[in-house]
Amino acid sequence: MNEERIGPALGKLPSGVYIATSILDGEEVGMLASFVEQAGFDPPIITAAISVGRRLNEAIQESGLIGINVLGEEDGRLMKPFNQQENRSPFDSLELEDNEYNIPQLTEALAFLACKITGKIESGDHTIYAAEVMDGILNDPDRSPMVRIRRNGFQY
Repeated sequence: MNEERIGPALGKLPSGVYIATSILDGEEVGMLASFVEQAGFDPPIITAAISVGRRLNEAIQESGLIGINVLGEEDGRLMKPFNQQENRSPFDSLELEDNEYNIPQLTEALAFLACKITGKIESGDHTIYAAEVMDGILNDPDRSPMVRIRRNGFQY
């Protein structure tokens, strides 16, 4: 495989920017995610690829649930707590909305999807989850989602 040739082309696949969330032993767990895609209509299905070794994998497997908080173009401030290196919850500085699934839902996110896991594939350095969308909300129809284009498809 020629990574120098493939990387720039692979990086041009656009992705959104999300905060993927779940619950582990009653604690909120979340991470920045970009490998999320709609994968079906009836029922509505999404896929989410989570890097192996992430705590979110353990939370998803325990709860069987994943939340997808869709970030808008101007939501960079919502990402900051998930980039911090301090030993505290990224949720401490964010307002959460209650939902019947107890999945962490960011009040200020552009949109939110509550999903139940229906399958998974172990694939290389990521676990790919299929999840049925059980509920969702678009908080502001006038805002646009954040879109990310990477320089190199072999790096986040």
